[in-house]
Amino acid sequence: MRTRLLPLPRSAEYQTGSVSWASPLRVAVTDDLRGAVTTFALDLKTAVGWDVAFVDAGTGGDLEIALDPALGPEEYRVVVDDVTVVTAGSPAGASYALTVLRQLGAVELWSPTRSTLERCEIARVVIDDGPAFPWRGVHLDVVRHFFDVASVCRLIDLLAAHRLNTLHLHLNDDQGWRVEIPGWPRLTDVGAWRRSSPVGHEDAAMDDNTPHGGYFTADDLVHLREHAARRFVRIVPEIDLPGHAQAVIAAYPGLGNVEEPLEVWTRWGISEHVLNVGAEALAFAEDVIRYVAGLFPESPVHIGGDECPTSEWERSPIARHVMVEQGFGDARQLQGLFTHRLSAALRDEGHEVVAWDEVLDARVDPGTVVCAWRSSSKGVEAARRGLDVVMAPMQFLYFDWLNSVDPKEPTAQAPVPYATTWQKVYGFSVVPPGLESELHHHVRGAQAQLWTEYISTRDHLDYMAFPRVTVFSEVVWGTPTTLEDVRPRLEVQLDRLAIMGVRFRSLDPEA
Repeated sequence: MRTRLLPLPRSAEYQTGSVSWASPLRVAVTDDLRGAVTTFALDLKTAVGWDVAFVDAGTGGDLEIALDPALGPEEYRVVVDDVTVVTAGSPAGASYALTVLRQLGAVELWSPTRSTLERCEIARVVIDDGPAFPWRGVHLDVVRHFFDVASVCRLIDLLAAHRLNTLHLHLNDDQGWRVEIPGWPRLTDVGAWRRSSPVGHEDAAMDDNTPHGGYFTADDLVHLREHAARRFVRIVPEIDLPGHAQAVIAAYPGLGNVEEPLEVWTRWGISEHVLNVGAEALAFAEDVIRYVAGLFPESPVHIGGDECPTSEWERSPIARHVMVEQGFGDARQLQGLFTHRLSAALRDEGHEVVAWDEVLDARVDPGTVVCAWRSSSKGVEAARRGLDVVMAPMQFLYFDWLNSVDPKEPTAQAPVPYATTWQKVYGFSVVPPGLESELHHHVRGAQAQLWTEYISTRDHLDYMAFPRVTVFSEVVWGTPTTLEDVRPRLEVQLDRLAIMGVRFRSLDPEA
């Protein structure tokens, strides 16, 4: 029976037999957990048309749910019996327990449209569970190809189905600007649209000559935030400056370093056009980051900080003047002006600051959370410098890489032999090898990256994300076992994804 659950719970003791559920499902719940149960009830109504009737505890209901302050914030306990009892350390823990109960039932419970199911058998089991890591996330690039509100909400639902709790949204880059900002209308009038995109791999030098763009309004982002909150997923917005700024400079040339007009970039890769280091550009970056952060109160905010070429600064009179004024001897130090100013602004508003691991190449503000993407060794470096780290190494967790070396795979970011199979993902160690045990507490968790240069449709996003996100969810939950053990459970989870309409990559036959 354990083959039904993924991620695998920390402890599951199966008993003899099962209990039978039908509509109306009678649920007793304390007020502080009613929101989680309401979402569960809506899911059941959508999937199989069942009603949930709220009843008083001890009146012979099917399910009783209550808080237990002795449990950790994401921990829960499930006892499936004649009356199934769920206790949880928080509403999030209760939501995870309800997700597990759906997994214990029929696959029809996961349908996004009405299925016919009159009765469902739930295995009798006692589960004690909770995650090993508090940051369990997926990153989505909505810049290279834009994904609308409905598509992002659907992804949030899929993350929650795997007990993942973080969606990192990459909102700007050279190829587009994706969020409306008051006082800066040209960011979306101009910066949100490019005239063309590469076709196939960048090296092919072929373009589609088709305009592409889109952006989120403030109302859109609030809707995403509220939808995610109902699923106990937090959104971490990213504004990546001063590099990756060609779309900004196309909209506001005065923020750049060159006189000739620029267009929103129509190539992939990294543009050399970056913000200048004058007072207006620094004020712009702070204004934007404060506004976006304000749409996600209490969430961490990612300030980028990666891949910022310095060639323009090395030729810029403004930059040379600032370097003299600041006592800098290297143009690379100029990026710190943005990093420190944006970090201070965010902390002033009560936000935790997250940045890519290039910030380790210079002085890092204390308290910065580092996303280690270049390699796991960068996670080790961050922890040894006293910084918390989210593991995101491209060698394991960049899901824009090929699913396999099969020549039939669609074009991806890295060519053969660079492939990331689901088996490789399952072998990833969240705690970096070689990290001293006394520093393990610095590892917040991990996240998988979906960069979208070569992902332009929802179906292709599904194909690149799943089943890799599925096995990743068990790794970051902290309960990976063996390939032989996980595969049958993965097959069951893919049956659920199939009924949800997910166009995942099928598993290859076992060797």
